[in-house]
Amino acid sequence: MEETSKKRGRPWLWVLIALLAIGVLAAAAWFVTFRVNHFSLELALTGDPKVLLEYGDSFTEPGVTPILRGTLFLKEGYTPEKLEILRETDLNEGKLGKYSIIYSAKLLNCSAAAQREVRVIDTKAPTITLKEDPEGSLVEGVIYQEAGFTATDNYDGDITDRVVRTEEPGLVTYAVTDSSGNPAVAKRQIPFRDMVLPEILLEGGEDYTITLGTRYEEPGFTATDNVDGDVTAMVQVEGEVDWLTAGTYPITYTVTDSCENQTVVTRNVEVVTQPWQDTVYPEGKVVYLTFDDGPSAYTAELLDVLDAYGAKATFFVVGSGNGSMMRQIVNRGHSIGIHSVSHNYDQIYASPEAYFDDLMNMQSIIYDNTGVKTTLMRFPGGSSNLVSRHSCEGIMTFLTQAVQDAGFQYFDWNVYSGDAGETKKTEKVADNVIEGIQQHRVSIVLQHDIHSYSVDAVEDILSWGKRNGYRFLALQPGSPGFHHDLNN
Repeated sequence: MEETSKKRGRPWLWVLIALLAIGVLAAAAWFVTFRVNHFSLELALTGDPKVLLEYGDSFTEPGVTPILRGTLFLKEGYTPEKLEILRETDLNEGKLGKYSIIYSAKLLNCSAAAQREVRVIDTKAPTITLKEDPEGSLVEGVIYQEAGFTATDNYDGDITDRVVRTEEPGLVTYAVTDSSGNPAVAKRQIPFRDMVLPEILLEGGEDYTITLGTRYEEPGFTATDNVDGDVTAMVQVEGEVDWLTAGTYPITYTVTDSCENQTVVTRNVEVVTQPWQDTVYPEGKVVYLTFDDGPSAYTAELLDVLDAYGAKATFFVVGSGNGSMMRQIVNRGHSIGIHSVSHNYDQIYASPEAYFDDLMNMQSIIYDNTGVKTTLMRFPGGSSNLVSRHSCEGIMTFLTQAVQDAGFQYFDWNVYSGDAGETKKTEKVADNVIEGIQQHRVSIVLQHDIHSYSVDAVEDILSWGKRNGYRFLALQPGSPGFHHDLNN
């Protein structure tokens, strides 16, 4: 019985042993859980960590999630449901700027923090309000009478004083930018009535004079408008000048601005003739030796011979002639005249315009080489030539009148040396000239200083002439021209 009683009184021991075992297991679990399994606490932000908040809008908290993680257990993380999360911020929704929201929390011996950036921005453009135009006050001349305007911004408020106003014909533009750099533009269409005519200024004046034979070149003009500015390129020019026929020729200049205001001015171009030179016959027996188509390689020798006899001559030169020899001709007291630039009959007699172009070009060549603007000239082939008929019917009849109206004096001849094809013998050239001279008191002799046989005959001519009382002179504007009968 006693043994039985002792056995029945021992269960408490087993209970104690069980409790001790549970405690040991719990301690082991605690040790493993909190000592061996290290925990960490994280705060995960919901949404974007950097938030742009438009000025005037309210900030809505996206939220934050706590996550507890262990190195052995809870590796995937565990979210405590009732963990208190503290929130600190300096956010001011009513002021542009950058702000922070700081989140923090503690669990067991772990703590965590996270930060969200909030920027309050202004991306809304200002508003420009144009006051309605009172009827009848839109345009005064070319200046618009401003009806008024205002500009407001959701952040800056009234920014009317910042508006930049630009006026151009028919349009006023208003532009403003707020402190955040947001631009706004408004435009006002205005009915524009421009009553001011454009102006045309003619260089050289409205009355313009040229000498017959001088090709008309537009002196120039400019046109301006009070609204359109420089409108020179819009000017329409009408009219032609016949620079080979005396008369007055109107040239009209017309310009129309963008408001349909039109201005027309007229330039009267007068083509005038020069007085014809009176012919003065020299006294006594006179010979005018003339040489065409040079200067050439033989001209220097010819000048020396003329100097030796105290004689003067006239040289009708061509464009291919030596320029320095042209200067020698003038410097040694002889006359120089125009013959032709090219001596191409088909080219120079193609039209009156073509002839005058050649004439004026040759005059310029002579002037450039000698400083003499000569008006003495000889037609290639003479005024009686027949070759011009193949190029332009009746041209010589026109030109002989026109060149004199232009202030030139043309010279034919009454003594021919025969050196242009009839003979190449010096003696025959001299005989032809001497025989011809004896037929006239005043003679114009035609020779060519491009032929040595003709140049070699000059000394015999001078020697005979001096012995027989002839003077050898250079042609002048008033000298007799001995004009031939015309064949075209």
